[in-house]
Amino acid sequence: MTYDVIVIGGGSAGCVLANRLSANPRLSVLLLEAGPDFATVEELPAEVADAHYAPYSYDWGYRSVPDAFGNEVPVPRGRIIGGSSSVNVCVAMRARPSDHEAWADLAGPEWGYPEMLPFYKEMEHYPYGEEKFHGLGGPYRITLSTAADLGPHVAAMAEASARLGYPMVDDFNAPGAPGFAHTPLSAADGLRLSTAVGYLNPVRHRPNLRVRGDAPVDRVLFRGTRARGVRLVSGEEIDARHVVLSAGAYGTPVIAMRSGVGDRAGLAAHGIDVLADLPGVGRNLTEHPAFWNIHVAKPPEGGARQMFGSVLSVATGPGEPDFDVQILPSAAVPTASLPAMIVPPVENHPTGWDMVFFVSCVQPRSRGSVRLASRDPEDAPIIDLGLYTAADDAERVADAVRIARGIARTKPLADLLVDERVPGPGVSDEELADAIRRAPAHYNHGSSTMRMGPRRDPDAVVDTDGAVYGVEGLTVADASVFPAMPRVATNVPTIVIAERIASALKERLS
Repeated sequence: MTYDVIVIGGGSAGCVLANRLSANPRLSVLLLEAGPDFATVEELPAEVADAHYAPYSYDWGYRSVPDAFGNEVPVPRGRIIGGSSSVNVCVAMRARPSDHEAWADLAGPEWGYPEMLPFYKEMEHYPYGEEKFHGLGGPYRITLSTAADLGPHVAAMAEASARLGYPMVDDFNAPGAPGFAHTPLSAADGLRLSTAVGYLNPVRHRPNLRVRGDAPVDRVLFRGTRARGVRLVSGEEIDARHVVLSAGAYGTPVIAMRSGVGDRAGLAAHGIDVLADLPGVGRNLTEHPAFWNIHVAKPPEGGARQMFGSVLSVATGPGEPDFDVQILPSAAVPTASLPAMIVPPVENHPTGWDMVFFVSCVQPRSRGSVRLASRDPEDAPIIDLGLYTAADDAERVADAVRIARGIARTKPLADLLVDERVPGPGVSDEELADAIRRAPAHYNHGSSTMRMGPRRDPDAVVDTDGAVYGVEGLTVADASVFPAMPRVATNVPTIVIAERIASALKERLS
């Protein structure tokens, strides 16, 4: 059988594409997912369904190459239907109008905020905020954290932030000044609402849609320079009229490279024939660098229903038009519940409870790369996150830690904390940037490795509709095509990328 469209990757973008493209009954669609497929919520493993838990059981197991200090950083990515939307912490932040302004400048006016607002409204079910900014009845259900969900420590942080001049923001996903906000979440009643749950499961009955799990892809097959199908790692070949790569910021570029699409010299080093010489494939990897600032907390009176669910967004850099750092405060949590690979254990902890400020620079200047280790699809890619290769990024993260420290010293939050544990009071404000460089972490927001832009841009890989330059019948739709890194968690921006590219592709194939 020859499918009209094969979508490679059943993740945050792939499930969107499967839904939107198969809405045309004349298009036959095959969705291929490398990890297991669970067709109903009831089939999901408990740790995947639980919105309060980020499982590592369904992961690609990637690690970055060592940095200048010898640190290898885990790079978690979901290997399961729903992709990373099935294993993330359910934050549902839209890209900001300033992000869309940057996208429009780099990739075309179609990506501006006014042009993209209808896609946001169509995708979501969000019964909060002003109707002009939000939609009802979409497949992506979003809920809002409450003070009761987050416990007394986060409520105290909100009050302390206000005392320091950071206003409360009622609707993070509406345009407006930054400040402290309760976080929109892709979760409800404790259930993680991945794109598999919201977009894919309701349309699995369509006769023109087929979903296959445990079907990792080796490469795209071509006839001349036109995509004609895919070859699975098993050796099976499947024909298609059009192929969409939605395997994420790491998976998409390496599949493209194995298919002959990429930098000529890099492909030749692995004996791969070049179909399209596109040096930007695998370049421009962008990630939000982060740091875990941890304070010993007094035991809370009354528990919290979720660990993270609020955010403080602040502008620190000169000329910053919106915000460039974020602080995600946790509820007070038992120290033993924090992952040892992220948070160092401590003997004789004074209270047994911690409050985490997860801080990040959300407009980083550092860039990394993704490269092939070999042409063998079983070999993990070589991932260089490039964290802090631009010195200003560590300074911005340090700015965020200084802000977090100031809030922690401000009542009423100061009354609920005992002392700073990481990096610790022995590390001065002036020494923070160096301490941060030596303890690299990130938000799991890799992007821009197949960057969208005009053909004259030497690093551009796809056009404004996601079509790959130099070949025919091949489209990319996932976080790898971001023209620039958005200031927010990348799940919703990835979904809206897929919404718009699916709309353009459906029109082209009809």
